[in-house]
Amino acid sequence: MFRAQKGSLLLESMVVALLALVAAVWAGQEWAHRVRALQARSLAAWMDAARDAAEAFLSRHAADLGEAESGDALAVQGYADWTAPRWDELRSAGLLAGSWQTAGPLRRTLGLRVMREGACPGASCRVWALVHARPALQGRTGGVDEALVAEWLQAAEGRGLVVWPHRPGFLSGAGLRFPVPEEGAADWAPGTVALAVRPLLGQQGGAGAGDAYLRVRDTRNPDFQGDATIQGVVRSGTHLQARDSLHLEKGWNVGDPCAPEGTLGRTGEGSGVLVCRQGVWSLVARPAGGGYMLNSRRGCSSALGISSANPVTGNCSCPAGYAMAQVAESGSATAPEGLTVGYLCLPQR
Repeated sequence: MFRAQKGSLLLESMVVALLALVAAVWAGQEWAHRVRALQARSLAAWMDAARDAAEAFLSRHAADLGEAESGDALAVQGYADWTAPRWDELRSAGLLAGSWQTAGPLRRTLGLRVMREGACPGASCRVWALVHARPALQGRTGGVDEALVAEWLQAAEGRGLVVWPHRPGFLSGAGLRFPVPEEGAADWAPGTVALAVRPLLGQQGGAGAGDAYLRVRDTRNPDFQGDATIQGVVRSGTHLQARDSLHLEKGWNVGDPCAPEGTLGRTGEGSGVLVCRQGVWSLVARPAGGGYMLNSRRGCSSALGISSANPVTGNCSCPAGYAMAQVAESGSATAPEGLTVGYLCLPQR
């Protein structure tokens, strides 16, 4: 009886241990799958940042790329070979964040190929690019890691392109198919994933497929070459930069109401800078008002006949918005040399 119970308990323990082992193996596989899925999503996000930089490159240099006769046509602008710009070159040009890493998830690096199609230069010229991961997403046996590719495609949100084994000469995506570039055949093995940068027009191009128009939230730099008149507020997400100068046309008086808080302006006579503080214009900075010497007998000149006028106004007076303050006095009104009085021009407020 005791031996039978002992054997039954041993059998039950073995069953429990077996179930625990199966659960552990399943949990381990599930965890590994989740890690791979996160890595695939990270790879897609990393490639998307690189794609934005490539799009900015095409937008900035579309005209030059459409007319380039050799690979070093943009060398003076910092690109040794425009057909394969390096990521450090894009970073130096301000098109890629300084924190962006050249080695990313899944121990991959990225390649960038810039290509042209149509007659360049000319109306049919199109410049486009491919950002692709290296090496291809393959398993240990050398075949395409279809599960990993599927996770990457989902993270790419319909924009992903893949080289599949049954169609090795093309990058295929959602309704899209591109022939793989002829250069660097080793970069386009089955399992290679890529993002395309939409074709841009060359300098001679017309308005085709919406390329010549800006879109809402467009990341391309329009690079306007003429004046722009805007009736509403111009808002910048970071800072406002002017190459020449900033001209404030309208002037205000100190104490006038203003909005919003922190706005900059100038005084009506143009002699000072104002800032909006607590709803009224307050003086921030005003240029020096100068000073002058006035003699009771000689007027606005010294004993040697040299002008003692205010260099700001050109005569013995203060500019508008400034008050004279006596700072010196010498001689006598009854003396032959007369009485000389020195004045300094100080802001009234």
